[in-house]
Amino acid sequence: MTGAAQARPRDEAVERELKTGADHAFDPLDPETVRNPGPAYSELAAKCPFYHYQGDEYQFYITSDYKEIRDKVLSDNPVWSFKWGDGPIDWAEFSDFGILTDPPFHLEYIAALRKGMTPSRMKFYQPEVEAIAEELVAGLEARADKSGNFHDLFALPLPARTMCFMLGADQAMYADYKRWADELQSLLFNDKNPAAEQSLIAEIMPHFMGLIEERKALLRDAGIDDPTHEHWGTVLPFDYISLGLVSRVEGRRFNDQELFQICTAFLTGGQETTTSLLTNVVWRLLEKPELWEQLKAHPELVENAIEESLRFDPPINSHFRTSLCPVTMHGAELPERSKLMFSMMGANRDPAIFEDPDTFRIDRPLNQVKRHLSFGYGVHFCLGAPIARLEAQIGLRKLVERLPNLRLTGETERIDSWMYWGRRRLPVAWG
Repeated sequence: MTGAAQARPRDEAVERELKTGADHAFDPLDPETVRNPGPAYSELAAKCPFYHYQGDEYQFYITSDYKEIRDKVLSDNPVWSFKWGDGPIDWAEFSDFGILTDPPFHLEYIAALRKGMTPSRMKFYQPEVEAIAEELVAGLEARADKSGNFHDLFALPLPARTMCFMLGADQAMYADYKRWADELQSLLFNDKNPAAEQSLIAEIMPHFMGLIEERKALLRDAGIDDPTHEHWGTVLPFDYISLGLVSRVEGRRFNDQELFQICTAFLTGGQETTTSLLTNVVWRLLEKPELWEQLKAHPELVENAIEESLRFDPPINSHFRTSLCPVTMHGAELPERSKLMFSMMGANRDPAIFEDPDTFRIDRPLNQVKRHLSFGYGVHFCLGAPIARLEAQIGLRKLVERLPNLRLTGETERIDSWMYWGRRRLPVAWG
């Protein structure tokens, strides 16, 4: 049974407020919705901006209203908590450290890690991202058949190798990093047993604890017992693990478990989404070749194209929060520990915010298209947004400059996740 109107009887005034007629049913797990979520979520946002989904596997409420998501859910709303994870089931009993926290702790935690995402840090990362993208494009040019799966050849290794670089790991491990990230995300979204990830953690932990210990040894060798930020990039490498070692939160240092959690947060947060951003933007540009020609003629629109891709094809089509107390929304009484899904896919196609929202256009003014919510908003705005944008812009510019004849050669295939949106298979040629 789906739909708030079917869940319990309501009077006419409440039905009008909810806009949930019994004639409208929505299932985020329906194969057609999963295959092409954009139109489905756009229709949901228009017909039923607040909806009660009651499926066999999950039950949650859905809001697709742009202003409600931005101003009432994401703007430091104390009702909606991140502590039980960003999914339709609880990821843990309760989280009191890391990304999965609420203010005020979350603000101090993010402030500590944001020192690695400043404009000056982007300038530090840029040469390495440029070098990785250049190596990958040169590898494409050297391929005898001038064709292949764009996902495997470019979109996957660029962010995976960048993530290795940012964490101070050997880039030759990028395939392991991507596999670990994919498996962790799959367990978080698809396995209701919180202990299911432990065997995978047992594989990942020795690697990252080894990197942490290497940096501790550098401090010991230098006779430093109380490292500060002045040791970051001098005694210690300029990487995120070292940033964790010199940072403080609530007046204390991160312990080893917390440092490991920082590593896994970057591992899972900085790969699939950027990979999907790259596959999505190239897919949209090539499925209508006139758009690729437009970008070639106006390469100054690369940033616009990236932001339009984020708006039109958010790599994560929806996010979740959990209510800390009973709450009333649109006349519906939601109990404590209710799950609320807020649809970026629907909100990003709000015609009150974006002109002609169901059309992919690369000429939207940046100050307008950047109003999309794909990186979130407020206190939980995506920490990795600057590096994702940098990687995507560098990667797309390289492709436009070096592979002007890039084109689709067959059917594409989406990634295997109803929550994530990207191409696992994107066959292209460039000869």
